[in-house]
Amino acid sequence: MGRKAAYMLVASFGFVVGIIIYIIGVIVLPWMIETFPSIASLLAQNKQIIEALISGFLGSILSVVIAYIWAAKSASTF
Repeated sequence: MGRKAAYMLVASFGFVVGIIIYIIGVIVLPWMIETFPSIASLLAQNKQIIEALISGFLGSILSVVIAYIWAAKSASTF
């Protein structure tokens, strides 16, 4: 698998993950908030949940940057 194919694979995976996140955000999350009103207050009042969400988002960005650096170094050695 070449470098372009690897980037296309990662981009395709990211596209699918983005679609899943969109569906969760638009369909599932509002349904859960209507069904379980305590979830909305929990998300709004619990600082640890917000911090965990932010940490997860930053962790995903960091992992992509590390993968990019690793791929760039691997390509330069060949």
